Amino acid sequence: EPLHIQWNRITENIEVVNYSGGDAKGLTAQAELLNMDGSRVWTKSASLNSSEDSTAVSMAIEPVSGLSPVHFLRLTLTRGGDLVSANFYLRGVEEGDYRAIRQLPKAQVKATTNAVQQGTRWILTTELANASTTPALMTRLKAVREQSGDRILPAIYGDNYIALMPGERRTIITEVNHADTRGEKPRIAVSGFNVAPA
Repeated sequence: EPLHIQWNRITENIEVVNYSGGDAKGLTAQAELLNMDGSRVWTKSASLNSSEDSTAVSMAIEPVSGLSPVHFLRLTLTRGGDLVSANFYLRGVEEGDYRAIRQLPKAQVKATTNAVQQGTRWILTTELANASTTPALMTRLKAVREQSGDRILPAIYGDNYIALMPGERRTIITEVNHADTRGEKPRIAVSGFNVAPA
């Protein structure tokens, strides 16, 4: 993406990378540290401008106590309330030790999809809601044919491998060509690292 927010794990800085994104003014970077139960432990935001073909440091992650052995870093970059870039990381209190993630309970993610045909394309609007008390990691949407369940390719997703904290909701738009549905109505199948089968 032309404007991208990322974590530099060597320096602990949050950076905004501008790769042919033009001079971007009025950006807000936000970083959150979340424990394995989804509770927010630390958050910070900073305003910045980003020059084309540059990397700007927006802030540094500060030392925080009370972090679970594995925790999450969620980054967002916005401009005037519109989301420009987002990123999500797993971090370990001990570098490289992510074993505690295996203990994460199953999450109940509710998904409802509205599929509308517009000319030669289908637009699928999926509302996701994490109805459980545990984070849902790497929640994945997959466009499939309604009857056969076969995957529809190509498909263009507004986002993929989404993390939903307890109670959070997201709306994802997916587009597929009508010709690729082979005469079946498309639907969205949802799975994930710790997402319970629907």
